[in-house]
Amino acid sequence: MLVPPLHASSCHLAAAAGEMDSCGFDSTGREFASATEMWAHEIGTAATAPASAVVAEATPASAAGSNAEAGQEAGGEGKRKDWYSKAITYWQGVEASTEGVLGGYGCVNDMDVKGSDAFLCPLLAERFGTANRHLVALDCGSGIGRVTKNFLLRHFNEVDLVEPVSHFLEVARENLAGCMEVGKDTHKAANFYCVPLQDFTPEEGRYDVIWIQWYIGQLTDDDFISFFNRAKVTCLAQLLCIFIVITILFLFVMKYSPLLEIIDSNICVVCRNML
Repeated sequence: MLVPPLHASSCHLAAAAGEMDSCGFDSTGREFASATEMWAHEIGTAATAPASAVVAEATPASAAGSNAEAGQEAGGEGKRKDWYSKAITYWQGVEASTEGVLGGYGCVNDMDVKGSDAFLCPLLAERFGTANRHLVALDCGSGIGRVTKNFLLRHFNEVDLVEPVSHFLEVARENLAGCMEVGKDTHKAANFYCVPLQDFTPEEGRYDVIWIQWYIGQLTDDDFISFFNRAKVTCLAQLLCIFIVITILFLFVMKYSPLLEIIDSNICVVCRNML
């Protein structure tokens, strides 16, 4: 079932705030009573700890416990890497086309662009007014440059693309070739970064808007929070737009490609400690 796109904070925001605990299952049939249980199974308990958690200095009495926890954390890091490597492996096998990056639903492209326009235009007018200024955006999980070409370049003088799947980014370069070697104040695709979002730090003071679509569902909760915190201190206007599509009404984990889709009434909740 496809539902019109919802512009809202990611499910990670509400989950990180402890305001949502959806039940669900994965594509192998394994059931989870909560998002917390799912993360513990998929990545290890360390993955659900707040990014800002402080580790206390170990005492002799707690040394054994600390060693056990260290082993769990090491195992968790291994599972975390596996989570991301599975996603990259999956997308590496997907055709670098509009149909491919939209999961076989290329027909939603026009609706997606129109919805994005309707969402962003009022925000730009409110934040920047009618002043003629040089605007720069970052397209996160840019894929083949679909969003940059069809939408972002109409509103921004420069757009940088960050995408971890190399053959997607190469096609993006081809699709945007005519928008790269242009004048300073015209609309151009400026930089192409082949980096996973969890490892990417936006250039400080460069971006007016940071735009993220479905890629956000690939990140673990704490990696999302970490990226959000890096982004909000480097974004000039502190305007980070998250654009997601509602497809189901509970937590679902696709085992062939780690992706979270968690929908309930808390989807619009903004995590207070991230603003």
